[in-house]
Amino acid sequence: MQRFFALIALFVLSIPVGISIAGCGGTNPNNYCIKNGHGYGEKVTDLDHINLGPASTGISLSYGQTGQVNQPTGFNCNGGTVSVAHYVYGTTNLNLADINPSTGAICAGTWNRHSASGIPDFTICTPPTQPGVAQVTASASAVTSNPISIYIHPAVTAITIGSQTACVSQNQTLNYPGTTTPMPLTVNTQVFGPDGVTIPSQYVGTVTYNPVNSSIVTINNTTDTTSTNPVNGLATALQPGSTVINAVLAGTTSAAGYFFTCPPASIGLTLNGSTGMPTPVTVTASSPQNLLANIPDTTGTGISGLSLDYTSTQPKQISVSSSGTVTATFPTTTTITAICQPGTCNPAPVNIIGQLGTGLPVTSNPVIVNSPGRSSSKLWLASSQSSYFTPLDLTATGAPTPIKLPYIPNSMVLDQNGTNLYFGSYHELMVVSAGTNTLSKEDTNVPGVVLAVSPDSATAVINDQVNQIIYLYNGSKGSFTSVGGLATRAQYSPDGKNLYIIGPNNFYVYNAATGWSTYTNSNGGTNVCTTAQLNNNNNTTTFDPFCSPDITVAIPSIGPFITGSNTTANGFCPNTTVSPPVYYPLAATIATASDHVTATNDGNHILGATANPAQIADISVKIPIGSCPSSNQGIKLQQGSGTNPGDYSINTSALSSITPTEINQVVSSPTAAIAFVTYSAASATGLLPAYTPSTTYGTAGTVSNVQLSTGAQAPLSGAFSPDDSTFFVGTSGDNLLHFIDIQSLTDTQTVNPKLPKCVQQPANGAPVCDPSTAVPVQFIAVQPRTTT
Repeated sequence: MQRFFALIALFVLSIPVGISIAGCGGTNPNNYCIKNGHGYGEKVTDLDHINLGPASTGISLSYGQTGQVNQPTGFNCNGGTVSVAHYVYGTTNLNLADINPSTGAICAGTWNRHSASGIPDFTICTPPTQPGVAQVTASASAVTSNPISIYIHPAVTAITIGSQTACVSQNQTLNYPGTTTPMPLTVNTQVFGPDGVTIPSQYVGTVTYNPVNSSIVTINNTTDTTSTNPVNGLATALQPGSTVINAVLAGTTSAAGYFFTCPPASIGLTLNGSTGMPTPVTVTASSPQNLLANIPDTTGTGISGLSLDYTSTQPKQISVSSSGTVTATFPTTTTITAICQPGTCNPAPVNIIGQLGTGLPVTSNPVIVNSPGRSSSKLWLASSQSSYFTPLDLTATGAPTPIKLPYIPNSMVLDQNGTNLYFGSYHELMVVSAGTNTLSKEDTNVPGVVLAVSPDSATAVINDQVNQIIYLYNGSKGSFTSVGGLATRAQYSPDGKNLYIIGPNNFYVYNAATGWSTYTNSNGGTNVCTTAQLNNNNNTTTFDPFCSPDITVAIPSIGPFITGSNTTANGFCPNTTVSPPVYYPLAATIATASDHVTATNDGNHILGATANPAQIADISVKIPIGSCPSSNQGIKLQQGSGTNPGDYSINTSALSSITPTEINQVVSSPTAAIAFVTYSAASATGLLPAYTPSTTYGTAGTVSNVQLSTGAQAPLSGAFSPDDSTFFVGTSGDNLLHFIDIQSLTDTQTVNPKLPKCVQQPANGAPVCDPSTAVPVQFIAVQPRTTT
């Protein structure tokens, strides 16, 4: 009996242990989603939910168009991903937005199912008859994803976003008119179907907006990764200008409209707190200074980060960087300006230039900068009657030695860097290294007259006046582009983005962004070049390097002034009241004749001279600065008292005691304090006319004559030393180079360039020279040189 009770007790005590062991079965409660210490319910390895995209935007499809949902992603209860072997896709409306249950391919209409004749299923999409919205899902293991809206509508033919009636300031959003509440582009978006019928917005879905120029505006587009409450089409202004906004829907891209970021109203430059007027700001070689630019937009809000073009009228001596740092290398006086120029600043599509002020240039006030001291100069002297040129280093001793060229040049231009001298001829372009005075390149592909070299020294402007071809020659690459045209003078704007070229019949402009423009020049004049004067192909004695017309660019560079029976001015601002816009329209016809002109560096005068009568015309100008006129008809200049921007006044003064047959040059000093007139004459007594402009608007300056040393007849050509201390002038009669001291206006020194007269042989073009016969200097190039 005792053994029986012991057996029962043993059996009873052993039951819980056995049950416990059997119940665990090796299972860990942590494998379950519910952590309550018990092992039951959904496991962490099970599929808990499915994400299907694009959840925020849905999918927009035109009738009969096909699409594809994003690949679903399965997650467990902890948010970790779960591998799913196969999803099954479904739709709420098989007749509107059918879906392939195996692949998730969507048909805007109805898929072909169970097709006969061997046609694969789900390959033909039959359009529906009405628009609508359906929802599709993905399922697996009895779990269904979030629904995705499918918007079905007619084919999209156009999308518009409405017209912007006011520009938006930098870093601000497009708001509802008169409020500070952001207004998404979706508010005024309209979608059109066939025949221009508007598609109801409830069937459209999400439109994506993309600016063509992303520097103008940034636009928020709804995506799966945005915030929980995304705002689609929220536009934030960036840099000034306007751009096309493309809208994308159902695979269709439409130019929907434009966005306008407010342009600059003005650019106010100061250096050390001053504009340098009337007293120049001093910058020494050891202390570069930074310009400060105050730039409000048309609403008065400040703008930052503009891509301005800073320019200096004497870049070799006083340069200004792209960030506005002014560095002095040699003594001189320069004028520095900044330009917001479309292409890199305040751009606009060509068809809306001028709208809300975008697409128009904006100029700053000029800042006058002086680097004190004196420096020596290097000069190069040449003539269209000699195959020699003479380098002259004023720090060296001994007589200068002429250097022979392969052919007689018809022109000579030194680049801004002082690196290369370009000599033109009708046999070839000859390039001489200014550092070694040796011939570095000969190019027979670009014959003609060298008219100018770009401010960055990269491009030479050459005109074949015989065949009437204008070349833009890249010196480093030896390549060129060309356009038809006959020209006598060319000048770049200081920023190098505009090239102005004038000829007897036409005015040509090349802009880096818009290309070539050609305008008729019927202004005439008393010394317009004839065919014989332009053609020195055979070294004819009638070739004239000084005949007209001439051109100069005002400071700031609103556009060129051109010589003729009247002196004309063309504006920097386009006339956008006509279509297509007229670039560089006529700004003024000024009732004074001129054969040659120059703009003073202070921006206050345009000086022109004529031979018959022998006089100098002083056009006092108040060059407009800031933004272009709101009329969008371009800058207009008018005779006035000088109280308004765009006013001009004319004073003429006789060039007494000389009888010129033609005016060769009007040359103004770097400081704009004095100008000289060079000329040709059948007989002359060595008088060099000097003109001192008045510092008072509308008041005539004074004319005086500098008596050149004995033997000099007519002063043919001249150039200032960069430090403004000396005027170098070549003369007929003695064929010497004279040094005019600017302070005393006296002839202090002469140098014999020893240029022999040469004649090119028609057979092979080789020049034959007579060392016993000298010719006068016609071409002078100058660059500064340190004295240490």
